[in-house]
Amino acid sequence: MYCSIYPVIGRQTELPFYVSGIGISEPEYHIVRENGLVSHQFLFVKEGSGTFKAGDKTYPLGKGSILYAAKGVPHEYYPNGEVFTTCWVVFRGEYISELMKMLGFDEYMLAENAANETVQSLFNMLLSAAKEPNYGSEKCSKILYEYILEMRKIFCEKSSANLGANRITEKAVEYINENFSRDITLEELAEMSGVSMQHFCRLFKAKFGLRPMEYIALKRIAYAKSLLESTDESVARIGELSGYENPTYFGMVFRKYEGVSPSRYRSLHGIR
Repeated sequence: MYCSIYPVIGRQTELPFYVSGIGISEPEYHIVRENGLVSHQFLFVKEGSGTFKAGDKTYPLGKGSILYAAKGVPHEYYPNGEVFTTCWVVFRGEYISELMKMLGFDEYMLAENAANETVQSLFNMLLSAAKEPNYGSEKCSKILYEYILEMRKIFCEKSSANLGANRITEKAVEYINENFSRDITLEELAEMSGVSMQHFCRLFKAKFGLRPMEYIALKRIAYAKSLLESTDESVARIGELSGYENPTYFGMVFRKYEGVSPSRYRSLHGIR
């Protein structure tokens, strides 16, 4: 069975995001998109298995796997055997790229064995609404947002483990804990982890609820607090030992996280 719906795009463009196509491909064929799509895409494997390729990386697509591909990202996918059924939806919107980035979506993301009942139910609702001739576009927009949020939840829970997030983030945290007093760049952390900066940031935040540079700042401030409480080193020296060569900047960062200056913190908590 092959089913696809491509609504005539008219007033949908007034919506923040809208469905530009939806369907079930049975069987799914070898799809090659050298320049990516003009829309964003979610796809999940209903039956069988396939392979997804982006750049020089290859990932398996087993039954229940979910794929997200952002607009303009070159990729391809193909069946591994005779059976490969996919359920897909493509969507657009004036600010959809910014929204997807804000929600933590990378250029492409995969999660194995993740297409739960909610995903399938929302997809069926989208498919049904897309068939409506009058107000289907508004219904699709509403359901699509639920679909996006459900996918976000799944990727936060599933894809991190699938792509080695624990290994990546643990290695990075170990490195930060040992080197926080010197200048550490995001590029450096991503390079040593073997992933893109955007992907590294997403995995790190999913794991710790903080961006990498926020984690570094909090690690430095925690160390500075311990020195302010237990030593009589000058505030400037403590800032330097904590990774801040500029005393003024150290004071600004400390006040941001603690609500008081380093000197005031020492007067309240330091040695007597």
